[in-house]
Amino acid sequence: MPTPLRPATPPALRPGAVIHGPGSEHVDALLDRFVHELQRRGFRVGGVVQRNYGERDDCADRMELVDVATGRAFGISQNLGRESRACRVDPAGVADASQALRRAIEERADLIVVNKFAGLEAHGEGLSDEILTAISEGIPVLISVGSRFTNEWQTFTGGYADLLTPDWDALWRWWGAARLYEDLMLGVEDSDVRRVLVGPKWVMVEAACGVGLAARPSVTTDAEIPPPGAWAGARLKDLALQAARSWDPLAMSVGIAALNAHYNRADLQGPDVNGLDLLKGVEGRVVVVGGFPQVAQRLPDAHVIEINPRPGEYPEPACDWLLPGAEGVLVTASALANRTLPRLLAAARGCRVVLVGPGTPLTPRLFDYGIDTLSGFVVRDVAAVAEAISAGAASKQFHVHGRFVTLRRPG
Repeated sequence: MPTPLRPATPPALRPGAVIHGPGSEHVDALLDRFVHELQRRGFRVGGVVQRNYGERDDCADRMELVDVATGRAFGISQNLGRESRACRVDPAGVADASQALRRAIEERADLIVVNKFAGLEAHGEGLSDEILTAISEGIPVLISVGSRFTNEWQTFTGGYADLLTPDWDALWRWWGAARLYEDLMLGVEDSDVRRVLVGPKWVMVEAACGVGLAARPSVTTDAEIPPPGAWAGARLKDLALQAARSWDPLAMSVGIAALNAHYNRADLQGPDVNGLDLLKGVEGRVVVVGGFPQVAQRLPDAHVIEINPRPGEYPEPACDWLLPGAEGVLVTASALANRTLPRLLAAARGCRVVLVGPGTPLTPRLFDYGIDTLSGFVVRDVAAVAEAISAGAASKQFHVHGRFVTLRRPG
């Protein structure tokens, strides 16, 4: 009997150090914003961020560390007078705030944020013990480091860290596209599942909140499909969890369809555009990943990459050669279900990326992971789509029973 596969989990992250010059207020605000966004999406974040407040005393603003999990504030300022050249940070206040990190480590938070690595930590004091413990436990750590302490930080971590520029996109690149599955799953509101339909080419999940589709993986056979009653009494959140954790191709597709039952709701608004038209007229190299009908007619100059390439198409390994530096990249939503999307997004960093197909989750959560445009499908006539899927219809045959919706990244 083969050994069961471990659940899919995002790869470990090296500590992320945001390097900045004199003055840290903008970095403090950046970390605070990033923490709040992850918490809004449902991730568990612990640690402390710094806030300066009140009127200036004899030497500078007063400072406090705020526990991002509870909101509790710890004062860390000591007034040493206008002429003092000593560090204004109160070690006792920092030691008191360290409890926020210890609790986050014990609870194995998804991320631990630390306001900064500075003079105290460079000498093995302050929050240094908690930082090292979190790193050794494999918990992602995000911290700010003043440029004058960069050498000390590198020595402290033995070079095991990623140095980040102080901007929003850099934080998300560090966080990594592999975490988009967990992100999507966290956003799903639980709902009763009414039906799971596995047709020859497509999977449909109908829930109380909506209907979602995903392509059925070609590697599955009819003998592998569970009986209709297998999903009786299922909850939408449980099916969506399969998209985040399972390696089984069919379970993954059911999970993606469950995500889309939540996100691709009937009342969602957006332009009805054929995804292949979104890169028309783009100058420079255009790469299409996946087989799309009419791609030769709509994007005649595109470089097409397929797992099983036909004449004139590139094999899958060509992604690592053709995606970097491309002007536009169009990716089939099947890349989400087979877990190749994070790798494609990493290779296409800096490119205009469009995710296309009925299996595309229509949610702005995906924009921060490097996707610029989403072109997905909203079901209008559930009975007609279910009948078409059961009969083995291709996607173009059920398009008339719904509508495409396009969402674009703001800015």
